[in-house]
Amino acid sequence: MCICRAGSEIIERKIWPDCDGWKDKILLVETSEDKLSPELITYYLRNLGAQGILNQIKGIVVGKTQDEQFYEEYKEVYRTVLNEFNCQSLPVIYNVNIGHAVPTGMLPLGIKCEINLDQKTIRLLESATE
Repeated sequence: MCICRAGSEIIERKIWPDCDGWKDKILLVETSEDKLSPELITYYLRNLGAQGILNQIKGIVVGKTQDEQFYEEYKEVYRTVLNEFNCQSLPVIYNVNIGHAVPTGMLPLGIKCEINLDQKTIRLLESATE
């Protein structure tokens, strides 16, 4: 899921998974070049919490922000909102070069992966291609 203007438009549409559809998934969040305010990120995360999604997922990967603007503020938003929804032990890896960040890295969607917070790594457990 991309938290951006387009991201807010898919919530509540048929393509948006129900709460059970998020079970054991890793949420991928990136703000693209929009440089969303920390208040807007708070709104989006609380929305995910209110839907029960934060209690279903196994972790969050946060893409690097453009020019690393709001980096520290975003980290505090995640801490605060995850605490509000009793998800403070949910693994979150920040500042990953994915999405619209430069340099641009790719993270394939829909395959099993492992997040290791101690080593700060994301390891693909399946092939990304067929």
